[in-house]
Amino acid sequence: MKKRLKNKELMELPTLLINAATVCSSVLLSGCVNIEWRGGMTPSLNWKGNGNESVLSTHNAEAKDFRLKGKSTTADWPDFRGPDRLGIAPEQGVDIDWQTEPVTLWRQPTGRGHASVIIAGNRCYTLGQQGEFEELTCASMQNGSTIWNYQRKERWNDSMGGPGPRSTPVYFKGMIFYLSARGMLTCLEADSGKKLWEQATLDPDYDYPHWGIACSPLVFENMIIVSPGGDSGAVKSYDVETGKLVWTAELKGAGTYLSPSILSLLGKKFLTVAVEGKLCGLDPVSGKTLWEYPWKIFMNNAQIAQPLELSDDVFLLSAGYGKGAEAIRLKKNPNGYAKEKVWKSKNLKTKFSSPILRDGFLYGFSENSLNCLDATTGQLRWRGKKYGYGRILLAKDKLLILGNTGTLSIVEASPDAFEEIASHQVLSKERCWNGPALVGGYLVVRNGSEIACYDLAKH
Repeated sequence: MKKRLKNKELMELPTLLINAATVCSSVLLSGCVNIEWRGGMTPSLNWKGNGNESVLSTHNAEAKDFRLKGKSTTADWPDFRGPDRLGIAPEQGVDIDWQTEPVTLWRQPTGRGHASVIIAGNRCYTLGQQGEFEELTCASMQNGSTIWNYQRKERWNDSMGGPGPRSTPVYFKGMIFYLSARGMLTCLEADSGKKLWEQATLDPDYDYPHWGIACSPLVFENMIIVSPGGDSGAVKSYDVETGKLVWTAELKGAGTYLSPSILSLLGKKFLTVAVEGKLCGLDPVSGKTLWEYPWKIFMNNAQIAQPLELSDDVFLLSAGYGKGAEAIRLKKNPNGYAKEKVWKSKNLKTKFSSPILRDGFLYGFSENSLNCLDATTGQLRWRGKKYGYGRILLAKDKLLILGNTGTLSIVEASPDAFEEIASHQVLSKERCWNGPALVGGYLVVRNGSEIACYDLAKH
């Protein structure tokens, strides 16, 4: 039975609320805490450190029998969400120990922001905010030491996302490409950090999305493609060698937080991008719009999760803010392309983390809980734990979930039942929206203050 408040208690309630608000206000005004949004609509209060962008101590342990070679290979993690942007780790070449506490190889401070890590050869790269500068750092995978860094004076900060870049760099043929939170596309030499070229991708009167430019640049053939949105060409393509503009799409519309990607449907490659209220399929060679699909969300430019191929003619769209997921069949007709809804579900309301497809089943967050759906029918197979608004990658038959408080959880990728087999605290508990990377049995994770590498191999 619920306890009823007495009249005296009811009379005292406003005073208690005022006192609580006063205490909270005093703490905030004292500068001791940050208000931090973690993906839901309720903020967290977090104690500040000493006020620097990077405040953690360095921990290095030189790896014995280090397994990664200096040259980039097909087993790298060169892009946002890894090879082909699918969130699926390449073959590791070693046996993984999923049960034991992972061995810390190294830990280093890093700048603020939500960029993920990429790995090429025996180096890792990431973006972070250092004071008034966006900084791209190249570090050794063997011990975490900085090999070089490149800084550009630029700073993005907003009330919910905080400071720092949102976009993830990409590695291609000895070059690193990154897009700043204010739309500057830069190409660096991967070995040295030397700037090869840069291009401003936005017009001076560009209307920024609330949380800044978040799309990660995409390499297609010899082009680098960005999709910041806008009224003077929402998508642009540049030559990777020279930085010269190759094409500007006629597509217009306010930008979203979706990164461009390639979907192979009906035997053809489509460049998929989003502007406010719709997903579009473009010809990646010319930038011509081939089809559009209406996709309105409660917060219309808040599309973040990537579209996903389900078959040779069906793809998946999913979003948070109450939207859910839809499977769409693409059909060729004399007038172009028709779109047909195959199924829809409210059990896959993805916000920051894109779903994973394995053996005909989808694994992804519905808001902050992990769910499994049948990719053919959309039927819910199971509902798992709440992990916060984290990120997922697939390694063989295991889901690696980096929760938004820095916890790494290992879950069986099976439609039969939810089964978590291990959980480890791998980062500090501050907000983590940054995606993990896994190469050669080495897992690299980061948040807005530290980056760490763990050896998951059996010894």
